Amino acid sequence: MKKILSLVLLSVFIWGTAFSQDNKNQKDSTSVKVQDTETTAFDSENQDDEGVNTGGFVPGLLHSSADVYSSNTSYTFGIAYFKSRGFDSKYQTIAINGMEMENLVTGRAAYSQWGGLNRVFRWPENVLNLNASTFAFGDIAGSTNYSTRASSYRKQIHANYSLSNRSYNNRFMLTYATGLMKNGWAVAASASTRFGSALSYVDGSYYLGGSYFIAAEKRLNTRHAFNLSVWGAPTKRSLQSNSTQEVYDLTNDHYYNANWGMYNGEKRNARIRSTYEPVFLFTHYYTPDNNRIQLTSNLMATFGRQSTTSLNWANVPDPRPDYYRNLPSYFKDDQMLFNYYTTQWQTNEAFRQIDWDMMYATNQLAAAQGEQSQYIVENRVIDHLQIAGSSNLVANVTDHIKMMAGLDVRGYVQRNYKTINDLLGGSYWLNEDKFADGESPENPYLLYDDLDNIGAHLGVGDKFGYDYAYNLYRENLWGTAKFAYRHFDFHVGASLTTTEMWRTGYMRNGRFPDNSKGNSEQKFFVDGGVKAGVTYKINGRNYLVLNSQFQTQAPSVLDAFISPTTRNDYVSNLVSEKDLVADFSYIMRYPFMRMRLSAFYGKFMDVTDLFSFYHDDYGCFVNYAMTGIDKRNYGFELGIEIPIGSMFTVVAAGTWGDYRYTNRPDVTISADNGYDILGNGKTEYTETVYWKNYHVAGSPQVAATLGLKFSYKYWFVNVSANYFDKIYADINPERRATAARGTLSTESQLYKDLVAQEKMKGQFTLDASIGKNWKVKRNTIGFNVSVTNITNNKNLVTSAWEQRRFDYSEYNANKYPNKYYYALGTTFYVGINYTFN
Repeated sequence: MKKILSLVLLSVFIWGTAFSQDNKNQKDSTSVKVQDTETTAFDSENQDDEGVNTGGFVPGLLHSSADVYSSNTSYTFGIAYFKSRGFDSKYQTIAINGMEMENLVTGRAAYSQWGGLNRVFRWPENVLNLNASTFAFGDIAGSTNYSTRASSYRKQIHANYSLSNRSYNNRFMLTYATGLMKNGWAVAASASTRFGSALSYVDGSYYLGGSYFIAAEKRLNTRHAFNLSVWGAPTKRSLQSNSTQEVYDLTNDHYYNANWGMYNGEKRNARIRSTYEPVFLFTHYYTPDNNRIQLTSNLMATFGRQSTTSLNWANVPDPRPDYYRNLPSYFKDDQMLFNYYTTQWQTNEAFRQIDWDMMYATNQLAAAQGEQSQYIVENRVIDHLQIAGSSNLVANVTDHIKMMAGLDVRGYVQRNYKTINDLLGGSYWLNEDKFADGESPENPYLLYDDLDNIGAHLGVGDKFGYDYAYNLYRENLWGTAKFAYRHFDFHVGASLTTTEMWRTGYMRNGRFPDNSKGNSEQKFFVDGGVKAGVTYKINGRNYLVLNSQFQTQAPSVLDAFISPTTRNDYVSNLVSEKDLVADFSYIMRYPFMRMRLSAFYGKFMDVTDLFSFYHDDYGCFVNYAMTGIDKRNYGFELGIEIPIGSMFTVVAAGTWGDYRYTNRPDVTISADNGYDILGNGKTEYTETVYWKNYHVAGSPQVAATLGLKFSYKYWFVNVSANYFDKIYADINPERRATAARGTLSTESQLYKDLVAQEKMKGQFTLDASIGKNWKVKRNTIGFNVSVTNITNNKNLVTSAWEQRRFDYSEYNANKYPNKYYYALGTTFYVGINYTFN
């Protein structure tokens, strides 16, 4: 509460200072007038045909403008879940009005908060990679800033209808904006709805979403303006399962979905995700009459809920149709059963679906006998509240020096718990852990997730399983200076961040009765970053750019606790991650060709990773905490555009990368029940993971596109051929650890199969789009059609990973085979819009 109060006082001080300084020089006025704009060395508008400024000054690069590489790859490579330079999205800064939108728990911005609002969250300021921005210190994967300032939307009424066979089938969207009116007010609003599943590739799926946005701005005078923007995007959608290649082959369908089955004549999905996290953002803009300073200050509140349903069961077999014991491969030693299961999978659709009727019948029988439900649908709920404030200052100190600085303070609370969504015809549920049953007969309390409510009969809406909260506070101070001279531009910057985190438990767990309820120890991290870059302007057409950045950042709270669902213990040796990234680019900009060629290098040190899985050898769930992980990414990027006449442009872009683990980190393995798992009185042990030089998964490391663009009289046509390669499965570190390797000979085939990392086969896709706009008096009507993956290639793997479970008895890597997601086949999008100006 003290931190929230200090945040509010900080904003009041900043705004009050701006007002008091303003009142010294000029009286308030509600009129709006156009300011004269000064020309500085940072402007690149006044250059002649040779690219040389008429005053002899070589113009700098506008790093927020369209980049020849990113503009031709950001959408095209999306089908393969491509990550630029292999960097995770948590290394990208996403801001709105200069306020960072990061979720402090995940470390990423939640785009779902403004999904469906394409018209108002459009044309952001993109700052590539390591370049300096005016609204944030910037992360190593670049920075993006959206504006929701009401006066920034031109006066219009815009209507749009879209038809697609991707996530949803239909979308209606209406947007209204007044522009800046004579009374100093501006209003903008938008609303949309998305729905449909009939055209989807994934059976048993659906999507239902709505979105709204409203912004109102009041300009008090030429110096002060206030803007309030509110938006939200409530959505409800079903989820697709992942499966092994055996399942895909049996069903002859790379989009097989194990999450649904028929119930009462309708398709019912067990995995439904509902999200609603609205945002309130209040912004103050201050620009003095000299127009050399801009101060933007924000107060933000965001809150809401994300919930995901899932099946749960007690003393009965796993009901999921693709559970490994329901597959033919499980019966490989019994030919009769193998043939039976193979035939059922291939010919009986009901066999490969969830059997809802069976679960209802089982529960009704249990209820008649006074017993608990054997099957339920649970709801995994995440509630959050964030209060944040920020102020960003941009000052043109001289014609050659620009200073940027900012302060960001925020508090974040996320509560995680499970509730009963549906008893499926049963009478009640007990808050007991089926995996703990029988683990320790001498301590029967291990079975109970909530010792304060043992034996309680739970119904729909009641909490069970776990109930805890993450608490985080973060303060960030940053500053950057940019310098522009005749042949050199350069920038330097620094940031300082403090992070405080702790866990609050709301259930007293039977496995850790003294360390599960209440507050944990508080961890405090102090981190910083420095960045620098220089541009050598050979002339107005050729540039050499060198950028670098070093930063440390606190470990994610998701990787900080050994088992957050059960106890307050932190991972041992928890330290901040260190990142060092640099790139070097040659940029060419001629009327006959535009090009960027870049080399990049990134080193990630002291990364922490945490996950849990069922350990077959120990017969219990274990927590797997890896610390000190080092990774290295390097590669090259190339983007080229060559105009052919006035209507055609040839485009080519691609990247080659190599992303690998570079050390052998330690892992601490602990039993989730807190008991001895080695027979020596210890509840945990440490071993080494031998994965040095293995590839880091998550993105193609090779991607390329070759295309042709046509543009004439408001017609446009684009065609591109694309290729993706070096796609690797995410490896299970346990298979490369000391215990799993055992005494196997490194020359044996068993060992080679155990430690091999799967590489997917490279794949091609073909895309095309066409569009046209017409003027109808003062209004505009237009359409656009895009088709992705025209050749209907259904073999492009977007994600692959080794299962965490491992066969310790036979060292059989195929007992729990890899799982996959595949890119969709041919998909289309048709959009029709009408704009009243």
